[in-house]
Amino acid sequence: MVQNIVCTGFVYHQEKTLIIQRSLQETFLTGFYELPGGKVDFGEDPVQALKREFREEVNLHIEVKKPYKTFSYVSANGKRHTVEIVYPVEMHDDPSRIRLSEAHSAYQWIYEKEVGHYLLSAETKDSILQGFHLSG
Repeated sequence: MVQNIVCTGFVYHQEKTLIIQRSLQETFLTGFYELPGGKVDFGEDPVQALKREFREEVNLHIEVKKPYKTFSYVSANGKRHTVEIVYPVEMHDDPSRIRLSEAHSAYQWIYEKEVGHYLLSAETKDSILQGFHLSG
């Protein structure tokens, strides 16, 4: 059994947030949209992990604020337990700098009213809606 800590970031920019689509080559939640972020490496600080993941996944530099949500889930096969921490983040780059990693196939800037139009897990959808509520 494996336990992971994952950090994701809610970017609020011009009344929208950034979501990225998992590549069809990914085995977990293939094609789903998610907030940028990823696993915290052993011994790594969660804030530093989130900054690293933003650079790797979308080529953006960010400032990380205090987390606003934490949740956990167990994989369908029962072999992986993940604890996810969601942070509001401030982007320090122009959005035109976005370059996706190979693990993602698309990105969108979406308004709160568009959240239901994308394939999102229930927890990710809730995280996004909470982020909009705190930002607006």
